[in-house]
Parts: sequence; C-alpha cells; structure tokens
Amino acid sequence: MHGTDQILIERPYDGCGKCLLGVRRLSRVKAATTSPERQREDVLEAAASVGAHIIGWADD
Repeated sequence: MHGTDQILIERPYDGCGKCLLGVRRLSRVKAATTSPERQREDVLEAAASVGAHIIGWADD
C-alpha cells in the first residue's frame, strides 16, 4: 500500500460496517512479527482485501 491507497484504507469511523481496528503485536521470538512496518502493511492489505478500512491502531 502506498500513497493514495493508504488514505483510503486508513480513515475515520464512518459507520459503514467495515470499520476495523488494526492490531500490531510484536514479538522478539518470531522474525515475522518483529517489524511494526511489516505488520502494518499486512493489516492494511488484509483490510483492503475485504473492502474494509482501519480507523485506529492498537500496539502491544
């Protein structure tokens, strides 16, 4: 996701029924979860694949 795509995927709550909270859970054990940027991209792609959008983020 780059530029304009991110604007469409990350936007405020609008009551559309597809407003999602993105969650990034980082781990020191698994390489796949050590990068916040990689997890962010994965969440954005997943939201886009179902026509949803991210209204906020929760980091653990």
